[in-house]
Amino acid sequence: MFVVTNTIRIKEGFGSQVADRFAQAKGVQTMPGFVRMEVWLGQGAEGEEELKVCTVWENEDSFKHWTASDAFKESHRGGGGSKEYMLGASLNKYQLVVSQQA
Repeated sequence: MFVVTNTIRIKEGFGSQVADRFAQAKGVQTMPGFVRMEVWLGQGAEGEEELKVCTVWENEDSFKHWTASDAFKESHRGGGGSKEYMLGASLNKYQLVVSQQA
């Protein structure tokens, strides 16, 4: 398994609005190799809100195909107004090495 986290820093009060965009996203779910997406909302270190978008993929190639797809480009369109409340973002990639379930 391959996990990608996108940590998005957002001005306080706008986190739910940004999270709603991910709730309505449909493109990623259709991609081969996509396993699941989770979106977490919390407080950032400097009082801002922080959205952590975690996508799980069968492998890194599946993620790369997503970022090169027309569906990816379409899903990232229309965010022009977000500049007023988006403070920054960082992307991290991980290989699953341990998994435990109840």
